[in-house]
Amino acid sequence: MNGTGPKRVVLCDDHEIIREAVKARMAAAPGVEIVGEAATAEDVVGVVKDLHPDVCIVDVELPGKDGIEATKEILAAQPETRVVIFTAHAQPDLLSLALRAGASGYVLKSAPSEDIARAIEVVAGGSTFVGAELGQGAGEIEKLLELTPREREILELLAEGLRVKQIADRLSLSPATVHTHVRNAIARMEVDTRTEAVALAVRFSYLGAGGKV
Repeated sequence: MNGTGPKRVVLCDDHEIIREAVKARMAAAPGVEIVGEAATAEDVVGVVKDLHPDVCIVDVELPGKDGIEATKEILAAQPETRVVIFTAHAQPDLLSLALRAGASGYVLKSAPSEDIARAIEVVAGGSTFVGAELGQGAGEIEKLLELTPREREILELLAEGLRVKQIADRLSLSPATVHTHVRNAIARMEVDTRTEAVALAVRFSYLGAGGKV
């Protein structure tokens, strides 16, 4: 990660006009250098491997593999590179998928240039950036990401309609231990009841496959 010079950025969007627009907008942004670009998920992984950028800005809708799959492959190939999803879709479920895939930022294509530059700065510094349009949803999803695998598993079983005793039997736990995991999940999610906890997780499509995409 470049700590002193401009943040080195790779763009991935299948529309050249979008790439050119972003490059033009970032030309005036201090501390940002566009060092490469790609039009597909397959191409961007190779570009990232070659250039080792600080940040990769990735469109969701790409030909072939989408931007979520591209994010996973970018991070597998170059873990130090931060990924910002760049999309026209202000959808909490898509934000959830992006964060769970490892993206550090989510910016709408309708956002002002300042948001793109700010996202690059924030994620390159190791933090998460989500545009203001999805700020509340981002906060709720970040709480979900803090759940342990066991807490997610128990919430999933509650969502299926199982009672605590049934969950305890299935997971070979005591009912008291299940209650403890539920209380911990409620505390992490900052809600009042287990019903609210389950509803929040279901709302963001977070349950299933152990919380993985």
